[in-house]
Amino acid sequence: TEYTDFDLLANQTYYYVVRAVDTSFNRSEFSEEISAVAAVRSVSVTFNATVPAGTVGTVYIAGTLDRLDGDLPQWDPGGVALTQEGDTLWSITLTGREGTQLEYKYTLGSWDFVEKGAACEEIANRTLLLDYGNDGQQVVNDVVQNWRNVAPCGD
Repeated sequence: TEYTDFDLLANQTYYYVVRAVDTSFNRSEFSEEISAVAAVRSVSVTFNATVPAGTVGTVYIAGTLDRLDGDLPQWDPGGVALTQEGDTLWSITLTGREGTQLEYKYTLGSWDFVEKGAACEEIANRTLLLDYGNDGQQVVNDVVQNWRNVAPCGD
């Protein structure tokens, strides 16, 4: 009496007909054709950032967050704060549409205090493609090695 089609592409039109089969294998005529457009699904993405011990202040995420729901700012180093979950773990859950491509970095509220690599080198923007998966929940576990202008990378 019901059917769920999982292998669909967003914004594509699909056409369906059905027919009944009874216990004697008698078949009905096909139903009238119906069509439906596959909607883009919403993804809840949780960013978990493990930061260096002794990190002082609030951890932020900055990037192409304006592509997500909620009128978030684009590349604002102090615009979207994470919540501290432990001594070195910070987290935030945001929502966006499946297939959205993001670029982002973590900061301490300013580009003067942006994340750096293990040897204090510049690192490329992090990237993420929102993926619905099985349940619309996506978890990203990132590690921040160092901060610019914070020892050992700076003052």
